[in-house]
This record gives sequence, C-alpha cells and structure tokens, in this order.
Amino acid sequence: MKTSEQFSFSKLENEFLEYSIKQLNQDYIVIQIFYNKSIHSQDSHLIIHLEHKTDIEKLKQKHWIKNAYAEHKVHIHLFYNTQLHHKFESGHPFVEFYCKPSALMYQNEHYGNHLMIDRNWKKFNKKFENYKERFYHDCNLLLSQTREFINAGSFVSVFLSYEKVIRYDLEFLENLYTGSSSDSKNLHERIYYLIRYAPEIQKYFVKQNGKEYYLISLFDKARRSAREDEPMYDNEFFDAVGIVEEGLSSMIEQRLDQLKKQIKKSPLDIAIPNETPNVLADHNDKIIDKAVKIIIKLENIEEIYLFHKAIYGNNITYYLLIIAHNVSNEKLREKQYYLKSKTGKQYDFVLISHDRNWIQQHLYKYQNFFVNIIQGKNRIYASNPYHPKPHWEFPHHPHQDLDDYYKSAKGNALQFLSMVGNENENHQGIPYIFALFFLSFCRTYIFVRLCYMPNYLSFQSLWQLCLYGNPDLIRNQHLYDGFLQKLIPTLEYHKILRHKFTCLDKEVINQMKVLVEKLMNELDELVIEEGLIDKTE
Repeated sequence: MKTSEQFSFSKLENEFLEYSIKQLNQDYIVIQIFYNKSIHSQDSHLIIHLEHKTDIEKLKQKHWIKNAYAEHKVHIHLFYNTQLHHKFESGHPFVEFYCKPSALMYQNEHYGNHLMIDRNWKKFNKKFENYKERFYHDCNLLLSQTREFINAGSFVSVFLSYEKVIRYDLEFLENLYTGSSSDSKNLHERIYYLIRYAPEIQKYFVKQNGKEYYLISLFDKARRSAREDEPMYDNEFFDAVGIVEEGLSSMIEQRLDQLKKQIKKSPLDIAIPNETPNVLADHNDKIIDKAVKIIIKLENIEEIYLFHKAIYGNNITYYLLIIAHNVSNEKLREKQYYLKSKTGKQYDFVLISHDRNWIQQHLYKYQNFFVNIIQGKNRIYASNPYHPKPHWEFPHHPHQDLDDYYKSAKGNALQFLSMVGNENENHQGIPYIFALFFLSFCRTYIFVRLCYMPNYLSFQSLWQLCLYGNPDLIRNQHLYDGFLQKLIPTLEYHKILRHKFTCLDKEVINQMKVLVEKLMNELDELVIEEGLIDKTE
C-alpha cells in the first residue's frame, strides 16, 4: 500500500531533494527516511528504507539519485526492509550510526516493520566486536593463503590471491562508508567510487589513466596469464601490493574506530575524521617560493620536488621534478627562461616533468633515479595530500640497455674528430656535429650515472644533470677560461639545420676538439667503472 502522508523535510534545506523524495513516496513504499547532516564537512547522508528489493535497482537509475552527490553533496543510500534489519542484527556500525532515532525524518505509520535502534551501548558493542572480528579473521585467512603462494613461487597465484584480499578490503570499506557493497563494479570502479567517501584511498593507487589503476591492472594481467597458461614475471610488485593492503587495512581500522566513537559519543565531541595533512618540506627559500608560484600556473601540476641545489660561486641551480600531465619540453623551456628572468641571472633551474603513470611504467629502468627524489623531505608543493607514491619494485633490477646510446655518443665523437682533422679547413657542419655529440654525451652520461634517460631538454639542463651526477665534471667547464660554459647556450641554435656558411677560428676548433676528447674519456671511464663495457672494446 502506498501512503500519501505528508513528509516533513525541514532538515534537508534543499527544495529539489524535498520535491524528489515526495514524488518517490508516490511511486514506492517508503518505510523510513533518515537524514544525517555532517558536522565536519559539507557532505550529508540520506538513508531511504524501502519495502521491496526490486525497487532498489529501479531507484538507482533515477537521475536525481545518481547526481545527488555531485550537485548537492548528499550521499543517498538505499536499503530494502529485510536487508536493513539483517545489517542491524549483525552489529553493522553504519546502520547503527546513520539510522539512529535522532536522524529519523520520516516514518510510514501504515507499515509496521520499522527499524528502531534503542539498544544500549553494551549490547551493541558486543555485536560490533563480533562484526569486526569476522573481518580480521577472514582477511588473515586470505593473507595466509597469499603467503603460501609466495613461498611456493607461484607468481600468478600470488596476484590472484592478492586480488581476493584487496577485493575483500574494498568491500569492507564500502560497507563502512555506504552500508553496502557495489559487487557489480570492477575493482577500478570501486576504488574510484570510494574516493568521494574516503579521499585518502588515492594515496595507495597510482592511476594509469582516468579511472584505472596500475596495480589492479596487474591482477587483470594475472587472470589473462591463468586463462592462457602463461607465466607472469612481475614478482617485484609483491611488496607494493602488500603495502597497499596494509594501507587499506589501516583505513578500515580507522573507520571502525571512528564509527565506534560516533555511536558511543555525541558527534560534537569527535574530532574531524580522516584529515590528511598536506606535509611539505621546510625549505625556507624565497626563490623557491617564487618559483613554485610561477610553475603551478601550468595546468595539471600535482607535485613538485626539489631534489638538489648546487652552488658554484655566486650561482645557484635548483633541480626540480614536476609531476604533471602534458607538460611538453617547450613549456618547460619557457618556464625555465621565465623563472630566470624573474629571479635573477645568478639563479638557474633544471626542470624535469613526467606524469605519475609514466614514472610508474618506467620504474624498471629508472627506479634508482626516482626513488631518491620522490620523498617527503623533497616535496615542496602538492595540489592535494592524497597523491600516491609510485609502487616501487622490490627487488629492483635495473634494465640498462646502454649499447645504442654509447655507440651513438662514441660515433658522434669520432665523426667530429674526423671532421676537424680535415686539413682543407672545411668547417661546414662542425657546430652541428659538436651539438649532436654534446647531446648524445650528456644523455648517455646521465643514463649511466643516474639511471635516467632525460627527454630532449635544453643543453644547459642536460649539462647540469651531468653535474648533478658527478660534480667533478665542473673541471671541464672551467677549461679555456670557461669556454664550455660560454659555448653551451649557442648549441640551442644548432639544433636546427640552417643553410649558412660556417667559418670558425682555429683556436675555437682546437678547444672544441679537446672538450670532445675529454668528455668522451669521462664517458669511457664511467662505463668501464660500472662494468658496462670491457676495457678492451
């Protein structure tokens, strides 16, 4: 029987929702409605208790329900009658708190099976402890199975087992924040959906695109491997998945504790829950403050890390990693020049930029570089406190495919030396070949020394990264009264081929020749020292 009783919605303070719920009562049997206005945030919770299970799916498709949070910051939770009573009997803390008598704003007096929460704290707490114990018991069972697979070296089974653990954790979090689980959604969707309730979950999952996550994709890969009976060799991410699981367990523990306190005490006595401080490094540097204000004008800046500061005489160079989307080399160069113009000639900036997923995807080659940079002590800007760190590989075995890079640098050096050895004084192309050599030298040296292959940054930035890898290289910069330091800015001109007659002073050519020989010797010694080539090669 559908009741036509008048609702009392003074608590809602939202005319659109008032109208929508009144209309709802005309079309469905609504038993009760509970409304909880958050004290510590703008979010509110509206619990609608219906008679029939079949009505739930119909209502979920309603436009006003789908958009209630986005448009009005109201979370709407739908329960059918037997479901809500079962949750109450099991000691479900979400129901105990959000369906308390003080939150009741409507009750259908023509329907008798109302949810009435009038038990004392002691009686609820016994059920609550059983509810909590069931989670830890089941979770520990799943984790023990995972450890057995790890010990057996069954990599595909490890990921499939970890997937069950993560799925179980997410399901429990959903229950604690929404009162039910969204079984129809995949794990990517479930994580994304939970962000509105618990934004701190973002700290544990690196996105690989708009709504998909890197670690969850490893589970997808494991299922494909199992179906196709193929091996999987991503065991270096076992620790990363374990860290995520520990993080989710910590979130569950905090949410359980939060709900317990909210049920036991007045909400006014409870501190703001789940606040994550946006902790930044204390650098105490006005130049960096100015630089950050300029850099964040770029779109989609997530974090900035100051990972090195070099001082040579009166000159100071700041090395910054910018984690952001779609920051081109051209944009970086523009910002670099703009920063220098705004801060003074004695300051310089090396800007590196990648998006978070690119870093994650290239850890197999560059983890040794990024792991020393992406640390709290270096972070000087964050757009929010929930950005995840990369899922570090452990153990990490860097893949350094040096051969082509080294051969290119060596070949460019020999080509340059061959050209300047030409006695007919034909200088055509010499500056371009020198620029090509210097580019290939810097990128190869950085790759070997820092385990990182930079993009095609400015020559100045590439050289400064070489100095970051080995400050002793500065001796080459001081040769011939700072010839290299004066030469580097001119190399940008020679990145582009031009139809132009070239005539160089013999002394300049000799100095360039010495630099090529010395720099190539530095590279040879480095790759031999690292055991990447044989001394006899």
